[in-house]
Amino acid sequence: MDFIRKVTNSDALKHIVDLPESLRNQDVELIILPLGDYSHTKQPFSTSPTARGALKQYANLDLIQYEQDAWEKGVQEKHEHR
Repeated sequence: MDFIRKVTNSDALKHIVDLPESLRNQDVELIILPLGDYSHTKQPFSTSPTARGALKQYANLDLIQYEQDAWEKGVQEKHEHR
């Protein structure tokens, strides 16, 4: 199996890989291995949960009916006396 192993400065990779802050601006080892038959190993990426629905477990179902006008009423209350 062919592979590539190279030591390089992590700044050279910043446009390719999102590196954690602890790895930035220092020498890192880059190893490139063949994936093999891509069709057999291809797995869907697991998406991280979005903000929408992340707090669903804390929802108060009794207050949902008031959410439609909540922003408008909040702005009115804040600025009505100006």
